Amino acid sequence: ATRAMAAVGLGAARSLGLGAPRARLSSRSTRVTASAVSTRRGAASATGVRDTRLFRPRVFSNEASFGTAAAPRRATRVTTAGAASLSAPTTSSDDAEPGERGKSLRVAWYIFVWYFLNAVFAIINKRTLGVFPHFWLLSWTQIGVGAAFMLVMWRFRLIEPPGTKTHERDGFPFEWNWNTFKALAPTSALHLVAHCTACASYSLGSVSFFMLVKAAEPACSVFLTSLFFKRRYSKLVWLTMIPIVGGVAVGSTNELNFSLASFICAMLSNVASALRSATSKDVQMTTGLSGVNLYGAMSVVGAALLLPVSLLMEGGKIHSAYALAKEQMVAKNVSLFPDGFLGEPLRSFLQPTPFLLYLLVGGLLFHLYNQTSYQALGELQPLDISVANAVKRVVIIMASVAVLKNPITPLGGASAAVAIAGTFLYSLASQKQSADEAEVKRKKKTE
Repeated sequence: ATRAMAAVGLGAARSLGLGAPRARLSSRSTRVTASAVSTRRGAASATGVRDTRLFRPRVFSNEASFGTAAAPRRATRVTTAGAASLSAPTTSSDDAEPGERGKSLRVAWYIFVWYFLNAVFAIINKRTLGVFPHFWLLSWTQIGVGAAFMLVMWRFRLIEPPGTKTHERDGFPFEWNWNTFKALAPTSALHLVAHCTACASYSLGSVSFFMLVKAAEPACSVFLTSLFFKRRYSKLVWLTMIPIVGGVAVGSTNELNFSLASFICAMLSNVASALRSATSKDVQMTTGLSGVNLYGAMSVVGAALLLPVSLLMEGGKIHSAYALAKEQMVAKNVSLFPDGFLGEPLRSFLQPTPFLLYLLVGGLLFHLYNQTSYQALGELQPLDISVANAVKRVVIIMASVAVLKNPITPLGGASAAVAIAGTFLYSLASQKQSADEAEVKRKKKTE
């Protein structure tokens, strides 16, 4: 069943024109490249100046990597005509200042949209599970909506699709084929486990409790990578595990509506997320994908993998569950908008919101908040990323408490603050260790 769904997914991607076959690039591109190289060499021999374009690969703009954030690089070319002008600055301070202001506004906008969409998704996801408590089907719908969204974005070139340019580190175009599917499948499966268990935790507990337990993800990452990947961490990193584990433990025991099943599901989501981040680097090297395109490709593969599983687990309940969900939406007056926000005739149509529309909006929000997070993190420095991730959890907890009215004790709130602060300290300690390791490697090379 999985191979059949993979074939359907790959066929859909190819029918949309994504991923150019290598055969199309072989003969013609070879002739063009050979001609261009011979022309450049002739010009270089005539002038006696070495054309640096012949001796280093072309650099394309790079996206934020999955699981980590990297600042985008700009393509740089050095030519014989412009070599002499490199010693002088190309822009004045007056020109650079508006550019920095523009970047600050862009990053602020990305972060605002990221926080807003994430908070709204958390609330909609909890309310959806209240009328449709089938997390397998809900998880597939949300991932499937994201996969369909990315296919449309790639088809109309609103997002640069994989296969339209040669990646510097691989030297060949990305292709949708069975080998690519197999390369993406393990990390995509971990992504599915992380999301399905997160939806199950949402269904069994409160949003604030789930966010509290999710703060323990760095601890899971440290333990798992130390155990299975032989990664060594500094004493400072291990010390930051104390506030994380302690805050989660105390906050969980003081949760008014504590659910052991919700806690276990949230911890399984942490484990899957940590393993997904650890394996995503290999996927990037194998496929040449990164950032939004990697997440989109994982959504396409994940939708193909999860469909037979969700149908096997809850497929027999689709008809009755959908009919009941429509009735519950009306009975509980579940809507995308608060009462009094909409006027006629929209109010008669959207209040309460049709269940199918509510379901699709939730899936689209799930994809968009992940996409905007990559766009925001790709523009930030490591310290800013740590602050942004820590503040995000605080924003979601506050939003869920304000909208969903789930009670939280003062000790529980303080414990959540300690755990979130611990994740911030872990990020700082991890960055310091990476910087120290890079410095040691640099010194060894110079020696």
